[in-house]
Amino acid sequence: MVAGAVYQPVRSVLYRAVRGGGAWIEDQDKAAARLSVSGETKTSEMVLASSRSHRSPRMERVVNKFGFKNEMRRGSVGVKIGLIAEQQADLYLHLSPSTKQWDTCAPEIILAEAGGRLTDLFGKPLRYNGIRIDNRNGIVATNGAAHEMVIQNLAPLLREFGRVPV
Repeated sequence: MVAGAVYQPVRSVLYRAVRGGGAWIEDQDKAAARLSVSGETKTSEMVLASSRSHRSPRMERVVNKFGFKNEMRRGSVGVKIGLIAEQQADLYLHLSPSTKQWDTCAPEIILAEAGGRLTDLFGKPLRYNGIRIDNRNGIVATNGAAHEMVIQNLAPLLREFGRVPV
């Protein structure tokens, strides 16, 4: 990725980034502001960005195991990752293989330029040059500071669920 933009019409908010140029948020009422993720690493203090739709039993197990107490439920992958970039959330987990490259490409550069990280559930980089367009190994987006901890603590749960990298 070299550039990305995610627009949230409900809030009239645009997240944008260019590699090496930082990540920015714009809305109709304020001048553009540079984005920077939080440094939170305590799971009990972290805010989880999660889906508005019904949560799977496996995701419920992850939330309980990590001890997340605060949660923001939103729609698209891009908006949830934007919330991490603007310090309204600290992480987002998507356990299923249902996200596509178009869901993650623009948000990934925005998050990276704001100081965060986006990988698959196993901590491996997402690939955008393959034949498949789905993110078969799920996704983990964090503020960066907590990324390795999240991947390590997620690993036993993934084994419990029978998830292996594909």
